[in-house]
Order: sequence, then C-alpha cells, then structure tokens
Amino acid sequence: MSKPHVLDRQSSVLRARIAERAARLIAEDLLHDFALAKKKAARQLGISEGRMMPSNQEIETALANYRAVYHPEHSNHLNNLRQKALKVMRILAHFRPCLTGSVLSGVAGANSDINLIIFLDDPKSAEIFLLNQQIDYDILPPANGRQLADYPSFSFWFDDSPISLHVRPRDAERQKEERMRLDELEALLSIAN
Repeated sequence: MSKPHVLDRQSSVLRARIAERAARLIAEDLLHDFALAKKKAARQLGISEGRMMPSNQEIETALANYRAVYHPEHSNHLNNLRQKALKVMRILAHFRPCLTGSVLSGVAGANSDINLIIFLDDPKSAEIFLLNQQIDYDILPPANGRQLADYPSFSFWFDDSPISLHVRPRDAERQKEERMRLDELEALLSIAN
C-alpha cells in the first residue's frame, strides 16, 4: 500500500499538470470557462476527473506563469484594459462601479471583456443613464439563469473593447466577491506606472 505522503505528492503533480495544460488552453485556444478548460486538460492528459482537479486559483497562477514565459506583452495588454476600465468607471462614477472578472484578476486575454458591477435600488436608472449618454448598448441574456429579471446586464463597446455592465440589487453588495472600486483601481494603476 502506498504511503499517504506519496499519494499527496502524486496528486499535487497531477493537479499541476492539469493546471498548466488548462492555462495553455485558456491562453492559446481562448477558452474563458475555467471548468471547461480543466475538463479538457484532464481529458487530453488521460487523467480521470475527480479530486485531481486544480482550483481556479491554481489555474490563474499557472496562467500567469504561462503568459510570463510565452506572452510577455500580456502585462501591457492587461494595463491597457485596466486603463480603459478606469475611463468607463469615471463615466459611471455616479453609480460607484466596481471592476470585477478577468481584468481585475489579471487573467484577461485578447478577447476578454471588461466586467463592471453597479449596485442600485433602481435598476432602470442605469439604462436611462446609458441612453442619456448616447451609449449604444445591448441587454445581455441571463448567464446560466443567474441574472435577476429586474436587474439587467448591458454590453457595449468602449475604445474597441467590450464592456459588460452588470446591475445588481444594492443588498447584493454585501456578498463576498473579488471587486475593486474606482479609487482602488486608480491607486493600482498609479503604482504600476
């Protein structure tokens, strides 16, 4: 019988291999869904799914490492997307927008959109604002049925980059998720430059 630490080491190695392959799939094949990338990577490596699957954080780390080696220009691209996010957040400053998603986490690729969230009691005010600013937008379909019927998500373009603006109820602001306010993004970008 194998010793537990040997199994843990084997499991760790397999998880790392899956994470590295998934990162390559995300970077090269433009996959956006981490779960799909993990499954596809495991299948390509001939590893059955289960406890061997890496976490999303492990995938993000592997993706950052992959891009550092094979796409050193990625940091410039990411900085450019964050600068655009900052400009849009300034336009939406009245709503106290938050940056979230791949541009915030640093894993955004060439085709990634900039995801912003605003928390409102009156979701219609966001649509009225977009109309008044003459921003040509589309209403996004619900993602996996999670979108609340009265709280839409909008899609529009800014400086050749897609923006997804998600309106959420004000009480959803208490939910824990990674997000960054305008002043925090300004501070981050001032450090990076």
